[in-house]
Amino acid sequence: ARVGGALLTWYSARQAREYRRLIAPGDAALARNQTFVAIEAYSGAAAIQADSMLAYLKRGDTYRRQGELTSALRDLRQAAELDPTSTRTLEVMGDVNVATGWFDRAAQQYARFVALDDRSPRVLYKLALAHYRNRQPATAIEPLRQALAIDDRFAEAHHLLGLCLRDRQRNDEAVRALRRAVDLNPGFAAARADLADLYVAVGRRRGAIEELEAL
Repeated sequence: ARVGGALLTWYSARQAREYRRLIAPGDAALARNQTFVAIEAYSGAAAIQADSMLAYLKRGDTYRRQGELTSALRDLRQAAELDPTSTRTLEVMGDVNVATGWFDRAAQQYARFVALDDRSPRVLYKLALAHYRNRQPATAIEPLRQALAIDDRFAEAHHLLGLCLRDRQRNDEAVRALRRAVDLNPGFAAARADLADLYVAVGRRRGAIEELEAL
């Protein structure tokens, strides 16, 4: 029994070493943008440890970078089954669904992330953007408020908030949000153009001209 136990321990340790030996060069290949080499390495790691969330997550994210979105979702779903608390998996699944145009599914994944960790302005913004692209500007406002409560210098979040408020006919608030985006990033052309359009809509033509001249 002791011999059998020792052999099992040796075999498990050998598997762990081989797994790490494959993950590391996969990461190195990905850093060099050698995605095919990375996928091969991560596939080997997944074959050695089929219960490894990390191997499936890394391979799924690499497939996403290649544009192979069906394969990416397959691996990411497997990673999520192995570890439902992996926020990185949920974020990448959301990103893949955005890339395929499934904004409602993307929002679901980002919302699951936020339920686990509500302190990421980046993911709160992604959640809001998925709602906005799914033609739900009202639903996008609250996650944007949350993101800006954490990072008030997030120009893209101010811009998107302005668009959502504009679509809800809350023009004064929309002007303030877009103005804040432009003040934070004077080179933010899209925000400046949207601010100019909104100035025209509310009859502030001088303001619109100033923004267009700045463009």
